[in-house]
Amino acid sequence: MKHPSMFIKDQCFRVVFSDFAERHFCKSFLKKYKRQWIETEKTIRVTLEHAHQFEQTSLIDNLKFSQNDGVGIFKLDFRVAGTNESPKTSGNRVIFFVCNNTSKIEILLVYGKDHCQKNKSETQWILEQIKQNFSEYKDYAS
Repeated sequence: MKHPSMFIKDQCFRVVFSDFAERHFCKSFLKKYKRQWIETEKTIRVTLEHAHQFEQTSLIDNLKFSQNDGVGIFKLDFRVAGTNESPKTSGNRVIFFVCNNTSKIEILLVYGKDHCQKNKSETQWILEQIKQNFSEYKDYAS
């Protein structure tokens, strides 16, 4: 039986990076870290393909979830390959949308905490980014 606080189904997900994430965030990580970013991107993809295995760890946080629709918005902490920081203290995050019914995860945002506006909480900033840039998910970010 599934643990009541678990939302992500135990299945292999197809993981895609949104165009927005590629244009606004991945590009800057690639410029800053070069080869390390390529390895990091692969690790993020493999981790999220099996997100269920990481849901009960400190790496993944549930931001919003609709039990009725089987979809939700989650946050993954990650570190850049080759750095000594832990995923939590690195300040690097992936925001992703899970659809259990289609076995798809879409990466919406990939950012360092320095991308967030200082006058808002990180969660407020995340939800605003989703509402402004992903009309298909804005209802889940409310």
